[in-house]
Amino acid sequence: MITLGVIGVVAAMTLPSLVNKYQKKVTVERLKKAYSVVSQAIEMSVKDHGDIENWNFDLDSQEFTATYLSPYFQKLVSEKKVSGTEYSKTYVLADGTTFYGWMYKLQNPNVYDRTTFYQIKFDINGEKSPNRLGRDTFIFYIFPRRSTFYNTGKGDCARNVSKAGLYPDGYGYDRGVLLNDSWRGCNKNADDEPPAGHEGKSIIAGAFCTALIMVDGWKIADDYKW
Repeated sequence: MITLGVIGVVAAMTLPSLVNKYQKKVTVERLKKAYSVVSQAIEMSVKDHGDIENWNFDLDSQEFTATYLSPYFQKLVSEKKVSGTEYSKTYVLADGTTFYGWMYKLQNPNVYDRTTFYQIKFDINGEKSPNRLGRDTFIFYIFPRRSTFYNTGKGDCARNVSKAGLYPDGYGYDRGVLLNDSWRGCNKNADDEPPAGHEGKSIIAGAFCTALIMVDGWKIADDYKW
């Protein structure tokens, strides 16, 4: 009985850690697959439509997706309209990963160099919770050209983009910034306060987790804000 009790205590202490490691591994593998699916779709689309910098970024989100991406998804199971959200459609991949597309058109073209770009948001477990950035939701972008920065209106989402292509949210930042940036850092604390001088504005905590996972060699490190 004593031996069984000891085994039970040890199991209770180690099981949460094992489950946590497994969840992190699954998260990374699904994110990596989603990134691969989009990367391959872009490569095939370029063959038909030419280089990304020549794509029509003046299209709305749904037209852009239908023209340049969804026909080339090899593992696309379904697509459907979404009501009550900012997205017109959701796309479901074979492993259940849900994909949303959104075209960013910033309001002041005199400030930003080529302000229109396309956001891709993946939810790697579909409609299941927690639906939080850095935990099961991750952001990528298709940028139309090189630029010193791209901004979503909630902080710069990428820096020093060298050419048109697919990039993670947080591209170009060092690891410390990816973890601790006051707007988009990998903290996923929805109750974080905006930086001084921006009171009353929403932040997008956890957005930089996408780049952090890639910077760390496709893994969730011990200091990742899990």
